Amino acid sequence: MNSGPLVVFLGPSLRHEEARELLPGVICLPPAAMGDIIGAVTRLKPRAIGLVDGTFLANMSVFHKEILYAMDQGVWMLGASSMGALRAAECDNFGMIGVGEIYAALASGELQDDDEVALTHSDEEFGFKSLSDALVTIRATIAAAHATGLLTQAEADSLVALQKARWFPDRRLSDIASDAAALGIDAQRCNNLKEFTRTSVVDPKRADAIALLKRMSQLPSEPIPEDQWPHTEISGAFRAMLARDVVVESPAGFPVTFDRIRKHAALHDTEYEEDMRRTRQELALSMIAVWIGGMPTDDEIAHARIRIARRAGVELAALESWAQELDVDTRSLKLMLHNEALVSRMETSWLGRTRMGEITGIFLNQVRIAGRYPDMKAAAALLEAAAKDVTLSPEPTSNHLIVSTAALGTWEIPGDFNEYIDQSDFGSVPEMLEAMSVSIRAHHALFGVGLVDLPEGSEPILVIENQEPMMSRGN
Repeated sequence: MNSGPLVVFLGPSLRHEEARELLPGVICLPPAAMGDIIGAVTRLKPRAIGLVDGTFLANMSVFHKEILYAMDQGVWMLGASSMGALRAAECDNFGMIGVGEIYAALASGELQDDDEVALTHSDEEFGFKSLSDALVTIRATIAAAHATGLLTQAEADSLVALQKARWFPDRRLSDIASDAAALGIDAQRCNNLKEFTRTSVVDPKRADAIALLKRMSQLPSEPIPEDQWPHTEISGAFRAMLARDVVVESPAGFPVTFDRIRKHAALHDTEYEEDMRRTRQELALSMIAVWIGGMPTDDEIAHARIRIARRAGVELAALESWAQELDVDTRSLKLMLHNEALVSRMETSWLGRTRMGEITGIFLNQVRIAGRYPDMKAAAALLEAAAKDVTLSPEPTSNHLIVSTAALGTWEIPGDFNEYIDQSDFGSVPEMLEAMSVSIRAHHALFGVGLVDLPEGSEPILVIENQEPMMSRGN
């Protein structure tokens, strides 16, 4: 992570072009909404994130816990100017770095209201141009006018009060002169004030955004030391946010939330109903597994990694890279492994074990519902019939049967035969070998292929220690 980029969420406080000039290489993103910070952590693997501008009203605002979540992964978090100053004042005790005068005023209690930094602005197409003025900017400009002698302290306080009484989209520096006239200030001073607010604006939001970029350039090259991480508690509400509201990007660069992807699938993906059914089953099984046996053990997690890598068709060492490409961050991959481990626990527990072979009927019902039963029945019956008239002489060894079955291309040699036989419900090693023998003899009769040659002196693949059927067969 120490080699990752610097990322800043910017809008009306400072133009992206200026930010890139001040801090070459910085990645500038639009004002942040809820989920954007975690999305940036997942997608960009940054060394540091600067939060300046953020959205509200039309979108949910940046959630405090996603800031802590980013820091829990070693990402430096800084805040200034606008939404960043608000969140830094609220999260500085947890390690977020606040920068600038506005942050200091909020942290000290000199400023207390969120609307002090609020304004309206255009969208990205028009460069996030401000359509109103933040009260902190109005305060600072009026204070400057007072300092030059254009206003008395009482007049300055009254002008600020008039702006404060307005809804934030209606606050504008351009209205100060008319406000002054309404207060009875003479025409000449009103004209001077109008010119001052046009040419001598004091913009603390811009100044603080610039200060944040400078502070980012001074950060250590290493991530936050782990002993300084806030170690965020993953509450139910936050877990839902991680699952639903994180913003990711398509290959074309279009942003989309996880929840929008799911809702798209609900309307347009023909596999949605079955996928959701399996999802609910996994959720129920994982919850029951925790109730019965607690959180998964390290050994269960290790086996879950192997199973997920196998199902995903990736090398075990490449699992993290695979997850990153699919918008799964470190914590979410951990949750995926936990769920897999818990579901596997239930599948291999006494609740998921067969009783006198009952699993066959339940399995075939699944195949029937999926529409694959007629073809499966026909294929199995054909192989059984074809194998009856074939005798393999001499009797093949277990190595011969295992390697020859793998050579057919529909089955892979497992790393652990005991686990495989248990999971596949073969019942015993001899029963598995008998099924392999049927398959090999049938393929010899039908296609002229059968046993493959083994390298001379090859080591045994399977050592049969117990010929007795497993307890799952009802013995």
